[in-house]
Amino acid sequence: MRTRVGYAVCLAAAGLVCFTDLGAQEPTGLRQLTRDPAQDGFPQWSPNGTSIVFSRYGGEEAPERNGLWLISPDGGEPQRLTSKLGEHPHWSPNGHYIAFDGDFGNTIQLVAATGGTPIRIVPESIPVSRGGQPKWSPDGSRIAFKAGADLWVLDLPTGGFDRIYSEEGNLPIPTCWSPDGEEIYVFMREAESRSSSIWVISVDGDDHRQLTTDADGVFRYADLSPDGSLLAVVRCEGRRDCDIWAMPSAGGGRVQITSDPDYDDGPAWSPDGKKIAFVSTRSGNFDIWTVDVDADRVRMDLSRLEE
Repeated sequence: MRTRVGYAVCLAAAGLVCFTDLGAQEPTGLRQLTRDPAQDGFPQWSPNGTSIVFSRYGGEEAPERNGLWLISPDGGEPQRLTSKLGEHPHWSPNGHYIAFDGDFGNTIQLVAATGGTPIRIVPESIPVSRGGQPKWSPDGSRIAFKAGADLWVLDLPTGGFDRIYSEEGNLPIPTCWSPDGEEIYVFMREAESRSSSIWVISVDGDDHRQLTTDADGVFRYADLSPDGSLLAVVRCEGRRDCDIWAMPSAGGGRVQITSDPDYDDGPAWSPDGKKIAFVSTRSGNFDIWTVDVDADRVRMDLSRLEE
């Protein structure tokens, strides 16, 4: 179903081949960026690669730690961007703004990358709950988000909203856009089974296809490499045994990037395609880490898997 809503914003392969750990790479260049007792998550790189924005939750013990924070990819002391809890931040392609889930996932907001007062960009007539996970299009003119069980796209120049996907029993959670802005990658969660897999949905809502199989584990979160050839995805066995993998953006085999008995999630490619930022509990807490990635090696291993 495709539905159009007007709203003013204050801004002028079906055939799947699956593999397990064949071609897995040993993680190199692991770096822990945060060490705060609060819970950190949802890292996203700035377009120029000089900063990573992430969410911090201090809980009842340290609510003053709540908010969006910025940290250098080289580590150091993070700088606070917002004073209230924000989740799922995503940088605009020009680096000027950050869209995120505010009010404990009940609103989608926008804040300047230099800080300031966030503004609400999705009206109450489109109810957002449990996080809309906003994602900017490559040209910065649109934002995809989830509201209820539907996938929506906000057109910033016109302030219009399109509901591009709605199917009973499926929950489409946006993760990234294709380089041409014609498709949106989502992880599709089944309401009854709670299993999830990676799909791609056309912006006109006329086409959608599954890239991973439900029988091959639970897949969460995906991020497209800067050249558009690879997806970094999260594959889980059970509730907490989750690792980062890489696969072709069109679907197919995959190779493992991280391997740890604890929880790795929320991968985000650096703009130069040489690192992936992610959240991990391998230190005993939810912290932000980065890992080096040899994309050429990944593509070579994927090619070998197809032979």
